[in-house]
Amino acid sequence: MKVHLWAMGASSDAWVTEGEDLYRKRIDRYLPFEYKCIQPSKSNQKNVVLAEEAKWLLQQFDASASRVILLDEKGPQLTSVNFATKLETWRQGSHKRLIFVIGSAYGFDQKVYDRSDGLLGISAMTLPHQLCRLMMLEQIYRACTILRGESYHHA
Repeated sequence: MKVHLWAMGASSDAWVTEGEDLYRKRIDRYLPFEYKCIQPSKSNQKNVVLAEEAKWLLQQFDASASRVILLDEKGPQLTSVNFATKLETWRQGSHKRLIFVIGSAYGFDQKVYDRSDGLLGISAMTLPHQLCRLMMLEQIYRACTILRGESYHHA
C-alpha cells in the first residue's frame, strides 16, 4: 500500500521545505510514499475555496481503493506508539492507498468529511499549516521506526 500526505496550500518557507525533504527521504526508505502540496484557491471566499478543494479532492479519491484520513482538530489525538499501530493496521487493510489530507485554513467541505474514513488530530492547539505538514511527516517517519523497533523513538 502506498501512503500519501496531501496538503492544501502554498509551498513552504525554505526552512520548512528543508525539513520536509529530510523526512520524505527518510520515509522513502521504509514504504512507498508520496507527499504533495496542492495549490490553494485564488478566491478569498470560504465557500468557494471549500467547494474548489472538495471538487479536486473527491476526483482524486478512488471510491474503494483509497482510505482517506483527514487531519482535523476534531479528530482523536494519538501517542506516537498508538499512531504507529494504527498506521500498520491501515496499511494491512485492503485499500491500495492510504491518504492523509491536511486541509486549508478553512478546513474541509462537508462532502470531503462525508467521504473520509476517519479523522486524526495532531494538536489541540492551532498550528500553522507549515508546521502541521512537517509534524505529520516526522510522525510518519517515527511510526516507521517504531514498527521496525529502531532506536529513533525513545519510549
